Amino acid sequence: MPVCALQNIKELDTMYASIKHHAAPCAALLLALALSGCGNLSKIDDRGASAAPVWPEMTDTTMTLREGIYPDPAKLALVKPGMTKDQLYHLLGRPHFLEGFFFVREWDYLFRLQTPAGDKACQYKILFDKDVLAQQFLWREKDCEEAARTVTGKGKA
Repeated sequence: MPVCALQNIKELDTMYASIKHHAAPCAALLLALALSGCGNLSKIDDRGASAAPVWPEMTDTTMTLREGIYPDPAKLALVKPGMTKDQLYHLLGRPHFLEGFFFVREWDYLFRLQTPAGDKACQYKILFDKDVLAQQFLWREKDCEEAARTVTGKGKA
């Protein structure tokens, strides 16, 4: 067998070993990217609104404190349309459910608020437009929305 043929076989073996070594991490990365868009529960239009928002189960929270956290009223009062994810992250912390990493256009939180019926776990949702700016802010239950208005001093939370 000529020397150049042996050289080519060695190069092919090296290339095959390299591909084999990197195949699993590449496949995992591709799977993660494919699934990352699955973080949106609701059908959200380009303006960042949903006619029928979908809420995660409260028991699906990723927080250690599964009953929710008390938001800082002053920070909650600063939330407004047009904010970036970084700005919201600074005010409210990371989302409390498994939203995913890329192409996610909704964040869900589990807060505790004082309602007329007493201390209550309240779900809060933020929807983002196609430019990933916050546009719609929703409370799952009306008494939670009213409690948020009271605690923040805002006409609409």
